[in-house]
This record gives sequence, C-alpha cells and structure tokens, in this order.
Amino acid sequence: MKDLLRHHPDDRVIAAAIALLDALCSWERSTGRHNVVIIKDSIGVQYRSFDGAPQPENISDVMMLDAFDCLAKQEL
Repeated sequence: MKDLLRHHPDDRVIAAAIALLDALCSWERSTGRHNVVIIKDSIGVQYRSFDGAPQPENISDVMMLDAFDCLAKQEL
C-alpha cells in the first residue's frame, strides 16, 4: 500500500491525518501515554504508527495492536 500522507488524493484527509499525528505525538511527549494509529483507505493508501514511529510492512496490524494492548495494560 502507498503512504496516505503522500498519496491520498484529498488534501483535507492528508491535513487531518497530519494534525492528528502531531497532536498524538505532543500528547505522548507530555504525558508518556502510548498510542497506535492505523489508517487505511480502500483506494490503497495507509498510515500506521506506534508512538509516533511509522511501522514497516513486515509488522502486522495485529502485532501492533497486541503490543499496544500490553503497554496500555501496564498504564492502568
């Protein structure tokens, strides 16, 4: 799949995704709380990150969500 931030045909979607990612990174830096982002569009674009770091294709969505769940449980 292509990178949503570079290849989505709607500039509003790109801007909204960037604003969300910026806010989550700021939130994580100020609170230490974790986040996982998985955005997929049926036009063949996606964006996936874990704590602000883009994830490689060989890391599955399930692996990302499992890792996030483990960290989130530790925060309780």
